[in-house]
Amino acid sequence: MKNIQALMKLFQADRNDVIGLDFGVSGIKAVRVKKTEDKLTLLAADILPALSTVAPATNLSIPRPLQARYAAIATSAPGAVVKLLTLPSHSEKPIDTHVNELMGLGDSADFRLGYEHVFDSRTERRVLAAALPDASGRTLCRLFPSGIPAPCSVEISGLASITAFTRGPGAKHKGDTVAIMDFGATTTYVAFLSKGVMSLIRKFDFGSIPILKKLQESLGVDEDVAFGILNDQSFDISKILRQTMESFLQQMTISWDFVERRENNPITHFYACGGLTSLKSWRDEVKEITGHEPTTWDPFESLEVQSGSIPSKWKGQESRFTASVGAALGAMMGNQ
Repeated sequence: MKNIQALMKLFQADRNDVIGLDFGVSGIKAVRVKKTEDKLTLLAADILPALSTVAPATNLSIPRPLQARYAAIATSAPGAVVKLLTLPSHSEKPIDTHVNELMGLGDSADFRLGYEHVFDSRTERRVLAAALPDASGRTLCRLFPSGIPAPCSVEISGLASITAFTRGPGAKHKGDTVAIMDFGATTTYVAFLSKGVMSLIRKFDFGSIPILKKLQESLGVDEDVAFGILNDQSFDISKILRQTMESFLQQMTISWDFVERRENNPITHFYACGGLTSLKSWRDEVKEITGHEPTTWDPFESLEVQSGSIPSKWKGQESRFTASVGAALGAMMGNQ
């Protein structure tokens, strides 16, 4: 047993060259990060074409600058379950049994389930648990049938973004209560951290695609034109945005108020990442309803950035790489 544990530690310690891959609707956000001593360096970043849902690839072609030894995978695939569970600190029942029961997955063989402790006290234990349909995990791992990179972790994109936040701007908010939103194409995660500890997390089946579809229907335009209108505000679309986002944002503000009351502390900062979060019209609407200005952040700020590692066409869109950076950092730091 000791020899096996030593071998596992050696394998994990060797994860010093990782490509983080965030598989999304708009493309595969990829970053290659290398660790030397205590320094993390970004060697390359790019957005690769999205996988075809009609005829998915049997292996993934990765440009040479991005080819690392290991691949840390993040996915927004449907069917994921994420819960922040509260368990008794002392129980005769094994924690695995507690988690399986509270996740309510039924036949857990259909899911890949993982969890980690986020808080412990004399009376309770807080556990962040996540489950991904096993079929989704297998499909992604089959993209790397042999050679390098070898897949070393699979996680949910929204959680990977939270990892990137804690390694980035979250480091300066250890004493604050903050909100983080990962606004995806079809799924959005909103998490609240109080003094560095997760207080609440919610998953919403809502994202940028419903907004773009509503704009297309209301204005009679195609998707590219709808995105352009959303970006440059050539029309007053505030009413359309408000109608589309109202239910989602109301639910978010309910969670916001709940956290402030439970923690007895105001939420002082609101961070957001994802495809639409840098657009002024989206930000204005979020601020109008929540009363808080969402702040985007550059996930590369927590890394040493090698010259030429980020193609010029992605300048200003660094926020799109948040989950891929988080996946790579999580694999390196042993959070998976």
